[in-house]
Amino acid sequence: MPDFDKMPGWFLGANAPKGYFSRFDQLFSESPNGKCFLLKGGPGTGKSTMLKKIASVLNEKGTSTEIIYCSADTDSLDAVISFDGKIVAADATLPHSVEPKYPGIYETTVDLSDCWNKEILLEHEKEIAELFDSNRRLHEEARRYISAAANLFDEAAKIGTETLFVSKIEKAALRICRNEIGKGEKTRGTEKQRFLSAVTEKGVVFMNKTPKTLCERIYAFEDETGAASRVFMNTVRKYALENGLDIITCKCPIFPFEKTEHVFIPSRKIGFVTVNKRHKIDFPITRTLHSARFYDRERYSEQKIKIRYALRFAKSLIEEASLCMKEAKAKHDELERFYIKAMDFSLVEEKTAKILDLI
Repeated sequence: MPDFDKMPGWFLGANAPKGYFSRFDQLFSESPNGKCFLLKGGPGTGKSTMLKKIASVLNEKGTSTEIIYCSADTDSLDAVISFDGKIVAADATLPHSVEPKYPGIYETTVDLSDCWNKEILLEHEKEIAELFDSNRRLHEEARRYISAAANLFDEAAKIGTETLFVSKIEKAALRICRNEIGKGEKTRGTEKQRFLSAVTEKGVVFMNKTPKTLCERIYAFEDETGAASRVFMNTVRKYALENGLDIITCKCPIFPFEKTEHVFIPSRKIGFVTVNKRHKIDFPITRTLHSARFYDRERYSEQKIKIRYALRFAKSLIEEASLCMKEAKAKHDELERFYIKAMDFSLVEEKTAKILDLI
């Protein structure tokens, strides 16, 4: 097996305030070229193992590969994507169910349900149904905690925004962009979207290995409220795209539409990351920008107690969400044991071999 720590790792789906938020639409190419394998099957049917074998083959071929982790079980994979997007394999089951866009010419659906003995599963029909229902309820409970936390994070950000020197942040971001990135092509760059962190069964997991694999220079923007960093990252994103640079944008999984947390420009080997108590970094930083210089200190100081209160209680709610997800994973592990007993893994290996031959 390849060393996954040397491959950029991301999430493409995560529990969010309004339910599970998926960016599995990012798997698809803009044209029906290349190969996409959509894996269908229950828990414990070998999807993650199959994905790891595919990653191994791509690694042996010297193909730059992205690894997509499961936010409900961070030891498992959800997808493997060649960096050029021409080879994709993904777990296409709930909660990130994916259906083909170009069936037969781009995607191949790999159904593992014909590798299990249905009679064995039916012997435990009641237990399996109860475990699925319990797992689902626990994830729903986790999302309610995340929703409550999001309200508090949002309140802290709003208070912070009221004391910001926005133009000062934009000028600082543009100055760094001109010095570090320079001018690019006149055509607009392309954008991939990923998550660099997620609320998981292990707490908030931040993919520290990824900036190290992509970047030689990393700018860290330290900001607890997220108000100043949002302006900074949006300015960097806009500058890069307008100068024809292809980028990877990482949204906040709790605010997946509104809040840009990190921007990576692989062709320039440079990254811009937001750091705070939830994103504890473990990689070398070229330069750290502290958000304090961009706030009206007097006005911010007047609101500091409210901000600390909101962030402290939001942190507690996220911890409760993680505990729910940990319990949900335990239910999922029980489900896996039922399905593993019913599987004929020799058939799974045959299907895996066919995929590897096509790759």
